[in-house]
Amino acid sequence: MFLYLHLQHLLLALFLSINVVLATPNFNPRILADTNRDGIINHLDAANKHIWTSSRGAIFLPNIGDQQHRCPGVDLVKQPLSNFELAACNDASGDRLLTPEYAARLKTLPLSNLSKNAIGSICTTPKSTLGRVRIFWKSQDSTDWSLVDPQITFNATSLATGLTLAIDGRELVTDSSIWDGLVNITFSVTDGNATASDTVAMKQAPVLIHHHLQAPQVVLSTDGNVTSSTWQTGFIDSIQSTLDSLNQSLPFVLFNETGDIWAQDFLEPGYASMPGPNGPISIRVLLRSAQSGRTAGRQVFSRLRGPGIGGFQPGLGSGFGHEEINSGGNFETIPPYVSRAGVEYKSGRVITGKHFDKYPAESMVNFLEAQSVQKPLVLETGWLAVGHVDELVQFVPYDNELGFTIAIVDTLSAFSLLETAWKDGHGDAKVISYNGDMTPDNETIFIDPEVRNLTIKDLLNDKDFISINEYAQSFINETLDLLLVEVPLSESDILRVPTLWKDVTYPWPNTPDGHPLRLNRAPPGERQVKSFFPQSINGLVLGHDYLTPKPWGPVINGRDILEEVVKDVYARANMTVWLIDDYMSHHVRGGEVHCGTNTLREKDVAWWE
Repeated sequence: MFLYLHLQHLLLALFLSINVVLATPNFNPRILADTNRDGIINHLDAANKHIWTSSRGAIFLPNIGDQQHRCPGVDLVKQPLSNFELAACNDASGDRLLTPEYAARLKTLPLSNLSKNAIGSICTTPKSTLGRVRIFWKSQDSTDWSLVDPQITFNATSLATGLTLAIDGRELVTDSSIWDGLVNITFSVTDGNATASDTVAMKQAPVLIHHHLQAPQVVLSTDGNVTSSTWQTGFIDSIQSTLDSLNQSLPFVLFNETGDIWAQDFLEPGYASMPGPNGPISIRVLLRSAQSGRTAGRQVFSRLRGPGIGGFQPGLGSGFGHEEINSGGNFETIPPYVSRAGVEYKSGRVITGKHFDKYPAESMVNFLEAQSVQKPLVLETGWLAVGHVDELVQFVPYDNELGFTIAIVDTLSAFSLLETAWKDGHGDAKVISYNGDMTPDNETIFIDPEVRNLTIKDLLNDKDFISINEYAQSFINETLDLLLVEVPLSESDILRVPTLWKDVTYPWPNTPDGHPLRLNRAPPGERQVKSFFPQSINGLVLGHDYLTPKPWGPVINGRDILEEVVKDVYARANMTVWLIDDYMSHHVRGGEVHCGTNTLREKDVAWWE
């Protein structure tokens, strides 16, 4: 009997203790962020705040600019930092909120029915967010923001007034298998034996690559005074003169730390944005090319990183050396569209080129795929000696439902032009009208002074030349077919830019230092080509102004007939063509105007709408 009563008392005590531990809180913590993406935080953000979707859920930025230009390029003994040391410094690499304007706000609602012993805390999950995001708190009587560690607690006084919080990202999302940018912020309150919590879901804004429908704001190139080419200064002067003639004001910024003239290729400009009370808040994110041996790419950090401008350094394991497949010219963007399969690309879609069985660096491809918005579409560009998509296709503003169309290289229209000229009695006209200095230097690897002796008749009688252009056209046709399966454009909308090619298939030698080959060798049975004329499609799209290489085609009755056709093609898109002589500065070196320039474009974009 005694044992029975003793057991009853023990069970009653256990029951009472469980009820104490599991006591229902008489308080209800609430944490809010800008879940409905209208730029402010209020009661409208409460519904479904625990779940982040493409259409609803709060957004924050990677805060990776350098507001105070505090990030060094050299160490204390004046030696250059490594690539990763150089990239590691930014406004979020420390524990101070240097730029609160780029931090997304959160707040907790006031809790008035707490005892003086109540405490609160803030933590983030999953574990992958630790060290990748920062949360800050600003007390009511301070203008300073304090870093919130998961072990920091807030007292009852602070909880009673509500917490003012901010979040930013320390780094970019580079591989979704490691971290996809999602973070759950949990606000927990304990008062006595009662604990309650609330969570809001947020996601770091993706880095988006610009497209040609976004307004240009800055033009970039390389200063001629730091290059070994005597032609770069003239190229820069021509670009500047043209910019001065436009009905738009565009600053012209020059790289000046290396002699690399290919400003399109050692970086790819992008941006990230989030909702703000007065419209999108955005930061530029410049992607250094995945070419670790290309020192010009360091200028992403040493020359351009600054207030509201950060950079991305591709990771290790791929992208070593200076392989052309990884140049920025091999990454372009289709403007926003809905595919024929019904997939919406609100911010456009990246295109890139593979070289037969070789693909761009995994570090860059993983990065682009991890953004989950502009999934790359792969084209074949291995038949091009340099192998960039900007030698093949571009997207320009156009008066149709999409607002853009495809411009693509085309040999058939080029041959038709020459055949008509011959039929009209001009077969002896020089096919290349460039008559300037053609003194070679160490980088004019595609120069051929003999082309100036060729006539239209010579070219059209050259069976090998005809054959290599038929080879090129087969790849062009495949590219256009692929794009038209994807993008809802009609054949009649396509701009066909007359272009001819010459065979430059060559067993590019191994590098003496063991680095990967800059130019990939063609596999057995395949060829590689380079543009015969300065390539009109490789120009700079600045709204409805188009800066393109002067093609130096046949001159008949005082008129360059190729130039006139190129102008007519772009006139269909209501674009004004401005000619830039790049024959010696870029054409004979493997590129054209687009390769030698770059642009920073409109970035205050509401990609989430």
